[in-house]
Amino acid sequence: MSKAPLASGLAELWLGVEDALLRDGAVVWRYRPALLFECLLEFRDPRAELVHSEDRRYTTWLPQDEAAADWSVSAVEDFTPEQVRTAPQPEIRPYEGTVALTEARLEEIESDLIAHVIRSERVTLYRNPTLRLYSRWNESREAFLERVLEQVRERLHPTLRELMQEFQLQLEQLRQKPLPMEVPDELRAGLEVVRRRMISRVEARLQRTVLDHPLGTTLRADGFEEEPSAASSGTDVPEELQPLAQELERLYEVAAARARALLQEALEQARECEAYTVALHPTGIRVVRRALLWVPVPE
Repeated sequence: MSKAPLASGLAELWLGVEDALLRDGAVVWRYRPALLFECLLEFRDPRAELVHSEDRRYTTWLPQDEAAADWSVSAVEDFTPEQVRTAPQPEIRPYEGTVALTEARLEEIESDLIAHVIRSERVTLYRNPTLRLYSRWNESREAFLERVLEQVRERLHPTLRELMQEFQLQLEQLRQKPLPMEVPDELRAGLEVVRRRMISRVEARLQRTVLDHPLGTTLRADGFEEEPSAASSGTDVPEELQPLAQELERLYEVAAARARALLQEALEQARECEAYTVALHPTGIRVVRRALLWVPVPE
């Protein structure tokens, strides 16, 4: 092998072969020159608030003469630090060609590598476009959807609280409204107890429907569970309180419909999820080490 002076700062390393393989006389090993670039890749995206770094190692066979390096094909797929040597193994035959690597030639090959890395390296996140929420690095789709759901729940709660207060006010007005004058005195005490229980029962139903609704369960179940009506509770409503029962049912249905509409809109927003790709900027690529790597190949 003849070797012209190498570019400054270019290390020279050799990959080793196990002794058991070298003792196999049926196989002859010879070194072939390759290039090794160890890089630090930094992915940044302000919208996703992402700052993520990865160590990468790239190898390519040393191109002949002025040919471009083919970074799409690795010279060595994988190797461990224990396989790297600082001197050749005597049992492996040397390269018979000429190796010439000027600084200008090495810079050209490095530029080709950077262009290849920019084209090929990506980090994929998940995004909710409506809510402008992004997954964290290495966060699964399921975990991201759960986190989005929790944020939707937090954003929705004040609106549902206002809705509940609006209908609680109407229920309180019904609670303060006296029984009709035509109700006999001997029935008033008993009817008053029943009336207040009816109002409290509807208020509890509203609490479950509006504020205690299991939003996460709904997202996974694709549906809303209906609260049983007063008529299905097994309680016979006295004739004198039939108008009140109808008014309470009407109030509940209106409140439940509005709550369902809010929940449905929230769930549709929470379900939105699409892939979001973060590419590399040229400034996010830092070459940590460059080396002429001698790779043993069987002849």
